[in-house]
Amino acid sequence: MIFKKWIILVFLINCFLFVQGLDKKGIYKDNRDSSKSLVLDGKSDYLSSSIIIGFDTFKVIIDTSLNYLIVAERKCDGCTQYPPYYRESQVFENIQCDSPACHSIGNTCDKPNKYDPPTCGYETKLQQYGANIKTILYRDIISIDDFKNIPVIISAIYEQSNGLSLNSAILGVGPSCPTCPPSPLQSLLYTLKKPYIFGISLDKNYFGGISIGKIDPLLYTGVINYTTMSKRDGVYSVSPIFIGSHWNDQIYNSTRNDIKRFIISSSSSLSYIPTSPYKQLKQFIKSAGCKSGDLGFCSKIDSLFNSCINASQISISRFPDIDLYFEEGFILTIPPKIYFHSISRNNQVFICMGILESTDTNAILGINLMRELYTVFDNEKTLIGFSRK
Repeated sequence: MIFKKWIILVFLINCFLFVQGLDKKGIYKDNRDSSKSLVLDGKSDYLSSSIIIGFDTFKVIIDTSLNYLIVAERKCDGCTQYPPYYRESQVFENIQCDSPACHSIGNTCDKPNKYDPPTCGYETKLQQYGANIKTILYRDIISIDDFKNIPVIISAIYEQSNGLSLNSAILGVGPSCPTCPPSPLQSLLYTLKKPYIFGISLDKNYFGGISIGKIDPLLYTGVINYTTMSKRDGVYSVSPIFIGSHWNDQIYNSTRNDIKRFIISSSSSLSYIPTSPYKQLKQFIKSAGCKSGDLGFCSKIDSLFNSCINASQISISRFPDIDLYFEEGFILTIPPKIYFHSISRNNQVFICMGILESTDTNAILGINLMRELYTVFDNEKTLIGFSRK
């Protein structure tokens, strides 16, 4: 009899604790200080992981240049995203046209079909995917790792034109503009009362994790060196004083006059620098490499800037480091094993140059150069930090 009463008491206590964790709409907020990080699945094209949107699990591209959670609806016209499609949970809400969340650039007041009343939408071109999209904004729940049922704004595509197939949903973790609604990550951290900080840690094979709301000491070694973060144009960027290298008595040096800023893009597989410094880098590597007198090695260098070379035919360890110098007094060194990348074709491994030419005045620091680094985005202090993984 006593045992039965104890069982009933435990059940009632658990019910009470569960109810205490529910808000007025029945959304459970898990506020535990988890030491886990969001696991990245090793794709070399972009950062990728899995989250729950509503009650369905989605593969997501983690994009530092966007600040919306973008996913296709089932009735999307022209959408090329593969299932699953977004389904509203029982607690979803439409974002009304007069809502403060509907006052940012790109917002529209749409009536996507004849049955539903006008509601807030978002229309934009996803530059990196080449797709024009029209979306409806909802407030619904997502779960990321141990953080469960967090209310965020979801941008559900109902019409797409142009562009490649969106094989995944897109989780934008980029900075929000002053008039934009909070990004999904910002909403999650605000709900959990955590600082607006996240960090990306990658190994040489693109596996790693994202720390959310904190700096995770398990994801880096040594110290984290910080530089000023810019959020101009809705992207994260840094501005080294200059970029330099030294090899066989030859010197390469590009300044801020050559490269205005490095945009950090987790949706770009490769990295890019403007035309003039790219040509300087190309000439430096060819000139310094050929100075060794090894004619076979010299001929391979020229091929590297035009195509990929079988890994058995060249040793990338012979190439120099490329250093980014910051005004805070630290140097971010990029070794050749990082700025070159490998691909597999027909059971053979090929080496390719991972820094390409850009027609823009900005440089792109893609995920290939983020390997073996822990990159911290501290929105609280407007700083970006780098440390070795």
